[in-house]
Amino acid sequence: MNYKKIIRTTIKTMILNLLLFLTSCAKSQDIKNPDHICKDCGSFDLAKMSFNEKISDLISKTEVWKTAIVNNNEEKEIENLSKSDTIKLYKYHFSNQRNKILGKRPFNYNNQFFFDGLVILTDEKNKIYAYEAINFYDGKMSEILDFANYLKKENQASEFKQNKIFGDLSVYQWQSENKIVQLVRDNTEGKEKHTMNDKTSIIKSTYVKLNVYNQSFVKNSIEKLVKKDIDFLIFNEKQYQKF
Repeated sequence: MNYKKIIRTTIKTMILNLLLFLTSCAKSQDIKNPDHICKDCGSFDLAKMSFNEKISDLISKTEVWKTAIVNNNEEKEIENLSKSDTIKLYKYHFSNQRNKILGKRPFNYNNQFFFDGLVILTDEKNKIYAYEAINFYDGKMSEILDFANYLKKENQASEFKQNKIFGDLSVYQWQSENKIVQLVRDNTEGKEKHTMNDKTSIIKSTYVKLNVYNQSFVKNSIEKLVKKDIDFLIFNEKQYQKF
């Protein structure tokens, strides 16, 4: 029996399998986002957002709730706008009550974490400035912390801050000249009562919110327009807990 030949063949097979695996990984990373956000469109990867997407395409196959920031940073529903209102920004709210509208896990971040709700911020000409993704997570706190650590590695070149804020929340922030990333989470695993068919159960519900603000948001001083906005507020030292 030629053992050297067997070893060489085995090594070649292992190398070939490794190359095939790496090729498949590369292809999976190159998969483009769907052009639309809808129940049958597939999970939308927020990490792949270029901020050059057309909001008209993203919303064309689903229901959205649209509001506007007007005048002295007041938020109004579109049907309540008056001719005297000066529109400064639009907010597109993607609703997914009980997973019925967009299905389960409609939004992901590079498959590291999943979100159920999304709000996209645009200017009056519908140029995308930022997004907010929300989840009341039913998994383990350790998985949320793993996602925070993933973001740390991804944004290691940015200025990093971590603080506790009001309401027993923690905030992580990464800031650079071109982008701001903000993750807010409950400090402890949350729980809520869930009733279905007259049966009540206790389920995990831990608040997690991810905001990403792009280069245009940073350079056009949009922060001044959303400094009191519940969706797009960037937390600062005024909101940090004092020790």
